[in-house]
Amino acid sequence: MSHMDDYWPEAVAHLQESYDVGLSEHIIIAEINEAPHNGYRGARLVSTAMIPLGLVDEVLRFPGGIGHEVRSGGPHPCVAEGRIYDTSFWIDGRKGRDERFQTIINSWRHHDREVLLPDNILLMTYGLVPRYLADGTVRWDDPQGPVYDVLRVKSHVNYGDKEDTPWGLITIRRDYLEDFCDLKACAAVAVYYEERFSSDDETFGSLLNGQEGAEFKLPGRLLGMGLLDDRYHRSAPQMSRVWGTRLILVPQSRPITDAADPELIWPGDAEPMNRSRASTTWAYGYVRDEVLQEYEKRPEFQVNPEYGRVSYDTWWSTSRTCRIGRNYIRIELKKLYEGCPPHVIAHWHRFSVAESVAKHDHATHGNRNIAARAKDVLEAYLAVTSELAHLANQIGLEYMQEELGTLDSEDISIRGCWAPEVMRPLYAVAPLASSREDFLERAVSLFKFLELLKPAPLRIIAGGLGVPKDKIKDFGALKLLACICQLATISKEHGFSLSEDVDAVIPHWNQKKALPELKTLFALNGLRVTHSHTPSNERDTKIAALAGVFGIDVTATVSGWGYAIDALYDELSKDLSEIAELLEGAR
Repeated sequence: MSHMDDYWPEAVAHLQESYDVGLSEHIIIAEINEAPHNGYRGARLVSTAMIPLGLVDEVLRFPGGIGHEVRSGGPHPCVAEGRIYDTSFWIDGRKGRDERFQTIINSWRHHDREVLLPDNILLMTYGLVPRYLADGTVRWDDPQGPVYDVLRVKSHVNYGDKEDTPWGLITIRRDYLEDFCDLKACAAVAVYYEERFSSDDETFGSLLNGQEGAEFKLPGRLLGMGLLDDRYHRSAPQMSRVWGTRLILVPQSRPITDAADPELIWPGDAEPMNRSRASTTWAYGYVRDEVLQEYEKRPEFQVNPEYGRVSYDTWWSTSRTCRIGRNYIRIELKKLYEGCPPHVIAHWHRFSVAESVAKHDHATHGNRNIAARAKDVLEAYLAVTSELAHLANQIGLEYMQEELGTLDSEDISIRGCWAPEVMRPLYAVAPLASSREDFLERAVSLFKFLELLKPAPLRIIAGGLGVPKDKIKDFGALKLLACICQLATISKEHGFSLSEDVDAVIPHWNQKKALPELKTLFALNGLRVTHSHTPSNERDTKIAALAGVFGIDVTATVSGWGYAIDALYDELSKDLSEIAELLEGAR
């Protein structure tokens, strides 16, 4: 059969290609799949054997291959009296030899159910923890990094209820698989069974030579070929079956266990920076603030937006950072290399720029970054709720500030501006190249912040100022605030005291009068509504008109909506400050 060593039926010819070409971060190490491949109907079963490095070449060339499935003594093992139950999982080695190979897949089948799981030793080696998704898959994360999706596992196959494909699948990050293989001094080898059905492979007739089927022991695989004449296979009667081995990878290093600081050249530096050099070199790195986006979207990271600093529990922190201009962060490289793992250093380096770029941005924008703008909005909002609390107390209503607007100024001064969860989307990075949908989403987040105002106490305050209940019974918090501001405007214009001259103020009240101080608050609500509308010319017109309330010319956003997002914050904080001044002046 030596002349057939390189032969593959057309339907399974893809199996002679390299199992992995290094393009994907994740590698499949277990699979149960009945999806067609290259147009050929069939099925695929894959698992992974750990082959000692000294045996890899022999195993990959062994005629007929090795075992193609994970074996164990169960489920429901039959163990004779006086014998010890073998609880290991393995893959059978070469025929005629008492040989078993370790696997990193634990698998068992019971009736029409099959389970695929990553080996516990593999999980334990890196301290991986599970994260359960709504679709039933499990992601295993390395909390030390953190590194997410080290393994992706779809573990349960119900052959009686096959709704999607693949039915079972386990993938692993390439660097973790290589690291584990190196620790075990083994290569990862895929062991598989694959069958495909074809109709036009001309080699079948000559190889079968009138037989219905035949098997060939070839290097690294057992090939089965047959002709079927039943109704199900009539359109594709040629059956090709392969039990075989394919090399996944041979380890070259331990990228996780022996992870080293990356040798990176920072802009403006002539030599690669590493931990040793950083400890003796007074140097700064400058990075785009988009570096923070990776951390902003995950609650396990603590982001200080005012300084552009990130920390992850007690694992690591990017200390000694400060924001430069609108779009950049300066970081002391000594502290970055001293306190952070390699992948964090590499992540920050990916956003690095020359110092001159950051300084030009500072000259252009000052230090008006998104954090400064979010802080302005918060402080102006707290000023409004503080004035509302003062007003309530003056008319005999005992309301604390947080009872009116959820947040408390004293608590904020203790915990910090960034402690409330509602602030998280407000200080998220807003690149200059932001899209219009980014702009609308930011408007939604700002309006949600305004929804911290509580309508019930505001309605009671308005009633205490003489507003008839039936006039405001359907008002939300924003309209109730507008009502109180209308009364404050009347009080200011006529020289009344809002709290003492209720009877004189209320006859002048016109609930339809629009106040300039509230224009952006209502425009935000309009943008919130348009965000959920389907795209149309009418929607575009509404967005342009509402954006115009903030002084935004949508025709000037060709290069991005970042400045438009700035305007949302700046105009809103200005109007909130004016509302607070109005309430204070009318007391």
